[in-house]
Order: sequence, then C-alpha cells, then structure tokens
Amino acid sequence: MLTDDRALDRIPCGHGPEFGLPLGAGMKLYRGSIAAVCQDGTLAQAGTAAPPSPIVACAGIARQGQDNTGTSNVYGDQSGAGNVWCERGTWALPFDVAPTWADAQKPVYAVDDQTVSLTQTPEGGAARIQVGILAGLDAAGVPWTYLA
Repeated sequence: MLTDDRALDRIPCGHGPEFGLPLGAGMKLYRGSIAAVCQDGTLAQAGTAAPPSPIVACAGIARQGQDNTGTSNVYGDQSGAGNVWCERGTWALPFDVAPTWADAQKPVYAVDDQTVSLTQTPEGGAARIQVGILAGLDAAGVPWTYLA
C-alpha cells in the first residue's frame, strides 16, 4: 500500500465523467492512489481488507490526498471525509507480473492502491476489483492501463 503521494506518467485520452466522492471512515488516500467506490458511495483504497462497505467499482486515480482516519496531523480540506476527485484515463501503473503484448486488451485488476494484475482471483485470495484494461506497452516496455 502507498505510504505517500506519487506522480504517475499518463497518456492523455478521452474518458468519462469524474465524480468527487467522500472518503470512507477510517480510510486514507494518497494522490496517485487507485481509489475504489464502495456500495455506500464512499471511497476506499483499492485492495483494502476493511472497506466501509463492499467495494463495487474503480473510481480512478485520486487527484489529491485525503485522510479520514481521525489520527491525522494534516488539517484543513485534506482531513476528514471530504470529497476526493478521481481521474480516469491511461496510466503507467506497476504490475505484479510484467505483461506482454499477448495480454493487450485483457482486464486489469487492483492488487492494492498502487499495483495492478492480470489475475482476478489469486490462489487462496479474494476476487479483485477490475480497474480497466491493458491498453498496451510503449517502446520501453512500460505497460499502460486504461481506466474508463
């Protein structure tokens, strides 16, 4: 899981609407986190073991950090259940196992709030939420995931 904000490389492309949603109780998102929407309409880190309610979809990549743990030393707009805006698009997200061109257009699933996988259900684990598809790899072999 992320422990600080991060900046991701991105390929600009068309995408759907974006929504600012409240961060769930006890949750903390960093800028650059893969954010998931819970059944109650709040956000949580993708892959978290204890979301506020069941995770139902990927919201996108968090545009800013937000801390609703109640133990933050951050004050102001980034503390509490404030809304987090999430972007969709094509991102250079790290994979647990490097994909190849043979994997292009396959579903991509969240391992946690920073890592993705081509495996939906790991052996002995729970099903992961789909975040998008593998758009392709660039000339350097970097995989790009399209979050629609």
